[in-house]
Amino acid sequence: EDTDICARLLGMQLKKMKCSTQRAENGQVALDILKNSMPGQFDLILMDLRMPVMDGLEATKLIREELKMIDIPILALTGEKRDDIQSECAGIGFTDFFAKPLPKAKLDEMIKKYKALRDGVGTS
Repeated sequence: EDTDICARLLGMQLKKMKCSTQRAENGQVALDILKNSMPGQFDLILMDLRMPVMDGLEATKLIREELKMIDIPILALTGEKRDDIQSECAGIGFTDFFAKPLPKAKLDEMIKKYKALRDGVGTS
Protein backbone atom coordinates (compact mmCIF):
# COMPACT_ATOMS: atom_id res chain seq x y z
CA GLU A 1 0.00 0.00 0.00
CA ASP A 2 1.55 3.29 -1.10
CA THR A 3 -0.88 5.62 0.70
CA ASP A 4 0.24 6.26 4.29
CA ILE A 5 -3.24 6.71 5.77
CA CYS A 6 -4.60 3.55 4.10
CA ALA A 7 -1.54 1.57 5.19
CA ARG A 8 -1.90 2.76 8.78
CA LEU A 9 -5.61 1.96 8.93
CA LEU A 10 -5.13 -1.50 7.42
CA GLY A 11 -2.16 -2.14 9.71
CA MET A 12 -4.17 -1.19 12.80
CA GLN A 13 -7.03 -3.48 11.77
CA LEU A 14 -4.63 -6.37 11.17
CA LYS A 15 -2.83 -5.84 14.49
CA LYS A 16 -6.18 -5.94 16.32
CA MET A 17 -6.63 -9.35 14.68
CA LYS A 18 -3.23 -10.46 16.09
CA CYS A 19 -1.56 -10.41 12.66
CA SER A 20 2.01 -9.25 12.25
CA THR A 21 2.58 -7.07 9.22
CA GLN A 22 5.32 -5.66 7.05
CA ARG A 23 4.55 -2.78 4.72
CA ALA A 24 5.94 -2.37 1.24
CA GLU A 25 5.15 1.02 -0.24
CA ASN A 26 5.52 -0.26 -3.80
CA GLY A 27 5.88 -3.48 -5.75
CA GLN A 28 9.67 -3.29 -5.99
CA VAL A 29 9.98 -3.03 -2.22
CA ALA A 30 7.62 -6.02 -1.87
CA LEU A 31 9.83 -8.06 -4.22
CA ASP A 32 12.96 -7.09 -2.31
CA ILE A 33 11.37 -8.06 1.00
CA LEU A 34 10.25 -11.42 -0.37
CA LYS A 35 13.63 -12.14 -2.00
CA ASN A 36 15.28 -11.69 1.39
CA SER A 37 12.65 -13.54 3.42
CA MET A 38 12.89 -16.97 4.97
CA PRO A 39 10.67 -19.71 3.52
CA GLY A 40 7.29 -19.59 5.26
CA GLN A 41 7.96 -16.16 6.78
CA PHE A 42 4.82 -14.74 5.19
CA ASP A 43 1.40 -16.42 5.19
CA LEU A 44 -0.43 -13.94 2.99
CA ILE A 45 0.24 -10.94 0.76
CA LEU A 46 -2.22 -8.06 0.50
CA MET A 47 -1.27 -6.28 -2.73
CA ASP A 48 -2.48 -2.86 -3.81
CA LEU A 49 -2.77 -2.75 -7.59
CA ARG A 50 -1.73 0.84 -8.23
CA MET A 51 1.55 1.97 -6.66
CA PRO A 52 4.53 4.00 -7.83
CA VAL A 53 7.81 2.42 -9.05
CA MET A 54 6.22 -1.00 -9.70
CA ASP A 55 2.50 -1.69 -9.52
CA GLY A 56 0.90 -4.69 -7.86
CA LEU A 57 0.11 -6.38 -11.17
CA GLU A 58 3.76 -6.51 -12.23
CA ALA A 59 4.95 -7.37 -8.72
CA THR A 60 2.54 -10.31 -8.49
CA LYS A 61 3.60 -11.59 -11.90
CA LEU A 62 7.26 -11.52 -10.78
CA ILE A 63 6.47 -13.11 -7.41
CA ARG A 64 4.83 -16.02 -9.21
CA GLU A 65 7.22 -16.36 -12.17
CA GLU A 66 10.65 -15.27 -10.94
CA LEU A 67 10.48 -15.95 -7.22
CA LYS A 68 8.42 -19.12 -7.84
CA MET A 69 6.20 -18.33 -4.84
CA ILE A 70 3.17 -20.15 -6.15
CA ASP A 71 1.65 -21.29 -2.85
CA ILE A 72 1.42 -18.01 -0.95
CA PRO A 73 -1.99 -16.35 -1.35
CA ILE A 74 -1.80 -12.90 -2.94
CA LEU A 75 -4.95 -10.86 -2.50
CA ALA A 76 -5.59 -7.86 -4.76
CA LEU A 77 -6.84 -4.73 -3.03
CA THR A 78 -7.96 -1.92 -5.28
CA GLY A 79 -10.22 1.04 -5.67
CA GLU A 80 -10.13 0.51 -9.42
CA LYS A 81 -13.51 0.28 -11.14
CA ARG A 82 -12.59 -1.29 -14.51
CA ASP A 83 -14.89 -4.17 -15.41
CA ASP A 84 -12.06 -6.46 -16.51
CA ILE A 85 -9.68 -5.87 -13.60
CA GLN A 86 -10.77 -8.91 -11.59
CA SER A 87 -10.20 -11.32 -14.49
CA GLU A 88 -6.88 -9.62 -15.27
CA CYS A 89 -5.80 -10.19 -11.67
CA ALA A 90 -6.79 -13.86 -11.79
CA GLY A 91 -4.80 -14.31 -15.00
CA ILE A 92 -1.67 -12.81 -13.47
CA GLY A 93 -1.74 -15.04 -10.40
CA PHE A 94 -3.72 -13.28 -7.70
CA THR A 95 -5.55 -15.68 -5.40
CA ASP A 96 -8.47 -13.38 -4.65
CA PHE A 97 -9.72 -9.86 -5.31
CA PHE A 98 -11.22 -7.23 -3.00
CA ALA A 99 -12.41 -3.69 -3.60
CA LYS A 100 -11.30 -0.87 -1.32
CA PRO A 101 -12.31 0.30 1.12
CA LEU A 102 -12.34 -3.11 2.72
CA PRO A 103 -14.79 -3.22 5.66
CA LYS A 104 -13.38 -4.62 8.91
CA ALA A 105 -15.82 -7.56 8.85
CA LYS A 106 -14.70 -8.50 5.32
CA LEU A 107 -11.03 -8.21 6.31
CA ASP A 108 -11.65 -10.45 9.32
CA GLU A 109 -13.47 -13.01 7.15
CA MET A 110 -10.68 -12.94 4.57
CA ILE A 111 -7.90 -13.44 7.13
CA LYS A 112 -9.76 -16.33 8.79
CA LYS A 113 -10.39 -17.97 5.41
CA TYR A 114 -6.76 -17.90 4.32
CA LYS A 115 -5.47 -18.86 7.76
CA ALA A 116 -7.78 -21.90 7.73
CA LEU A 117 -6.58 -22.85 4.24
CA ARG A 118 -2.96 -22.49 5.31
CA ASP A 119 -3.60 -24.63 8.37
CA GLY A 120 -5.43 -27.24 6.28
CA VAL A 121 -8.76 -26.64 7.97
CA GLY A 122 -11.98 -26.29 5.95
CA THR A 123 -13.97 -23.09 6.21
CA SER A 124 -17.70 -22.90 6.75
